Amino acid sequence: MGKNDRAQTHTADLMFTIGLFCVFAAAAFILVMIGIQAYRSTVTHMQDTFSTRTAVSYVAEKLRQHDTAGGVSLGQVEDCTALVLRDQVGGDTYLTYIYADDSSLYELTVREGTEVSVGMGDEILAVQDFTITDAGNGFYEFSASDSGGHTVRFLAHPRSNA
Repeated sequence: MGKNDRAQTHTADLMFTIGLFCVFAAAAFILVMIGIQAYRSTVTHMQDTFSTRTAVSYVAEKLRQHDTAGGVSLGQVEDCTALVLRDQVGGDTYLTYIYADDSSLYELTVREGTEVSVGMGDEILAVQDFTITDAGNGFYEFSASDSGGHTVRFLAHPRSNA
């Protein structure tokens, strides 16, 4: 084996090693890109689900806290249906309105008899297609949708309505 043959073998080995490294690097890059896409999709889904489920859970918990005779009803804040929660503090009655408008859930607490408007409430969190309805027989239905079109529904029956 001459000096020239050894140089050709060495060059072929080097080219094979570089080619193998390039294939490995390309495969690693593709896997990283697939992982990034899967991560983004998971984060987006988790954010949507968190916001939707949190909104429904928040309203359901507020309803449970006010589950007394006359403590829960439905009302209106301008053209928005609102869950109205009644509290007695000292000799005064306060009403808390929970309603959705412009893709957000709002809460507003005022003394009974105060005129209310949509802009008076404090934004709780962003939510899409949030609805509060009287499902009949003392049941209230809360529902919200995420950006993927998945709807979360909760049906509640205050014990005070039984």
